[in-house]
Amino acid sequence: MFPFDSYPSQGRVLLGPVSGDRCRRGYGLKFMQKTGQTACAYCGVDFAASYQDWLNMTLDHVVPVNVCRDLRISDDWMEDCANKVLACSACNGFNNRYKPSEDIAIPQSLAGFFDLRDRIFTERKRLVTASHEREREFFARRLWQL
Repeated sequence: MFPFDSYPSQGRVLLGPVSGDRCRRGYGLKFMQKTGQTACAYCGVDFAASYQDWLNMTLDHVVPVNVCRDLRISDDWMEDCANKVLACSACNGFNNRYKPSEDIAIPQSLAGFFDLRDRIFTERKRLVTASHEREREFFARRLWQL
């Protein structure tokens, strides 16, 4: 299941960009209102559940800016809400310099871009999940107590 499934038209249409300053009270809030997403797309933490969770909210480009630039993907597609998800700061930080694991073709259509977005989201979610597992194992060692 993709977070885009809950977006208007299952995230397979352009939704327009969001703007404003400050993620939480500006573009993040506008993004929530536009897409209906209120939880981290990668780990599921609910940003509306507590103030501490709210403070950790970020907005993530699924097809990263550097990948879009390398493939000469339109800024309109890159900055659209359909190419973004809410993420907690930890998940957004894991694999932040993401590069696709294989060569990818330049999408020739919006449908092709959405297919690329879905493929990249699937790969990034797997990588973020693995990063969480490594971090949990490290944390469980409680090295600060030695």
